[in-house]
Amino acid sequence: MEIGEKLSGRYQITNTIGQGGMANVFLAHDLILDRDVAVKVLRFDFQDNQDAIRRFQREAMSASQLLHHNIVEIYDVDEEQDQQYIVMEYVKGTDLKTYIKENAPLNLELVVSIMSQILSAIEVAHRHRIIHRDIKPQNILITDKNEVKITDFGIAIALTDTSITQTNTLLGSVHYLSPEQARGANATTKSDIYALGVVLFELITGSVPFDGESAVSVALKHFQESFPRIKTKMEYVPQALENVVLKATAKDPKDRYKTVQEMLNDLSTSLNPNRMNEELFQPRKDLQDTVILQPIKPIPSKNGSKPVLQAPEPLDDQYPRYDTVKPITPKKQHFSWIWKLMGLLLTLAVIGGFAFGVIQMTSHVSVPDLSGKSLQEAKELLAKDNLQVGAVKQAWHDTITPGQIIESNPKSGKRVAKNSKIDIVVSDGKEQVELANYVGKDYETIRSSLTEAGFIVERRGMATTPDKVGVILDQNVPAGSKVVPSDTPITLTVGNASDSIQMQDFYNLSEEMVNTFAEEYGLTVEPTYEFSDFIPKGQVISQSPESGTPLTAGQAISVVVSKGPEKEQVASATVNIPIEYLPRYSEQDTQKKKPLPNKIQVFIGDKKNKITNVADEFEITESRTVQLMLYIPTDGVGQYRILRDGEIIAESNEVYPN
Repeated sequence: MEIGEKLSGRYQITNTIGQGGMANVFLAHDLILDRDVAVKVLRFDFQDNQDAIRRFQREAMSASQLLHHNIVEIYDVDEEQDQQYIVMEYVKGTDLKTYIKENAPLNLELVVSIMSQILSAIEVAHRHRIIHRDIKPQNILITDKNEVKITDFGIAIALTDTSITQTNTLLGSVHYLSPEQARGANATTKSDIYALGVVLFELITGSVPFDGESAVSVALKHFQESFPRIKTKMEYVPQALENVVLKATAKDPKDRYKTVQEMLNDLSTSLNPNRMNEELFQPRKDLQDTVILQPIKPIPSKNGSKPVLQAPEPLDDQYPRYDTVKPITPKKQHFSWIWKLMGLLLTLAVIGGFAFGVIQMTSHVSVPDLSGKSLQEAKELLAKDNLQVGAVKQAWHDTITPGQIIESNPKSGKRVAKNSKIDIVVSDGKEQVELANYVGKDYETIRSSLTEAGFIVERRGMATTPDKVGVILDQNVPAGSKVVPSDTPITLTVGNASDSIQMQDFYNLSEEMVNTFAEEYGLTVEPTYEFSDFIPKGQVISQSPESGTPLTAGQAISVVVSKGPEKEQVASATVNIPIEYLPRYSEQDTQKKKPLPNKIQVFIGDKKNKITNVADEFEITESRTVQLMLYIPTDGVGQYRILRDGEIIAESNEVYPN
């Protein structure tokens, strides 16, 4: 993206805000609503990466569901020439990481204020069953009035969405990673609470609790080392405030706050005087680490007299006494024929086992690995080992291409008899669902069910009668279509109230903007097209009615759209110019025996050249004729100028095409 460029003819890029791993963020001006916005554009090298596009769309979908003054608001989601972008609220300020570096240590009242805003926003996300999974100061913006805005829901997930959760994958920043995630478990709301505790620690101390030379070393510290104490370095911090950090960052999720709201309630009173003498928080698991030994109790005797202590078993019964000679036992007699019979049986067993092994080696084969192969390839592989294809079943699979084999039964490596039949499961590709007809139904209800099913839902408004407001009027994917949810964005046209429509100013904006406006409010567009040297192709030259004129649904509006500058017809012109050679000599050549060449410069003014630039330059030692070729518009005129040793010897400002 370049400064001055327009997205969808509406958002004009004015500056660069920042760059990330997958996207760049620009400051832009909304030309219709006359306000500054932030535009997040997916980087060019991710334009063909479907996972990156889905994550990018998921950020917009997650954040657009959350309306809260401490969450950056999403205004628009679109793409232009395969370039994905999100238009969001512009927050004038800095990120919390930079703020902490520049202002640490922070006043404790300010710490509680900032953290309370963060918790309030995340509580709303959790209430909508969305886990952020990347809570860190870099994703938290703060204004000059200390107002907090949370952004970047790029790896957020819905609690019901299992298709995009990857076990044993570390997401988010390792400095804020919960112990269970570091071990490979899935993210939960308790993982967000752990990250919030780390952010609170950093707000108080100005640094992260664990650091190291690599991401792995930091992750190990999160579940191997005790969480650092704040009061060892900052004695003035109340124990109640430190307890909020310790409870949020407990190693076992069961010991953490049950909800973000519970953490917010605890934090809000942490600076109260009545909590000054609060005891250090210790997880229940830690309190149970000390094993309490039960005292030895006396056992009553059988006759009910004095109690006697139960003694352990005599050691003599457990360990042999080497000072005692064992009694001599007479040696028993055995018959030698028994030993001979046992040897014979053992020999026969060895021979039988060897024969069985040989039979197994010659009559059995191992099932080859068929995963990822086509059915034809599987038949050929099995035939080489004297095996056959058995039952063939179809099944959905998220990663294996349709027509390729998922698994076999028996599995690969298993020994089976030759000529056995091997059952095969073949991929049908990603699971598909059949769409219903949603026209006439409530938008919010349908949007919620489609979102839960994994669809990206886009809303498009259209002015309508009051009874159709909020009702779906059209869907871009026909009913009955069988589609993959994650690969199929659905646009639903929804009825809007048609009151108070005013004509907008579309001068120098795209025709697409006019059509979108008309579609939104139920208007019709009557375009005409003209050439223009000043207004780019596809943008509006003039309109009727004028901006600000009241409109009603069904009314027609007229616009004149630029076809760009009219193409010129160019013709050629040939001019022959004779140039006379004038001998000249150096000052040392007093006898004039060695004439010097003339330096010739040619200047041309036509469609391809500017008269101020040298078109050709050469030297001559004798008179000659130069042929000039000029390219001139049919209704224009060309010109030329020729210099010899810096002096004009020929020129014309009236060269017309042949």
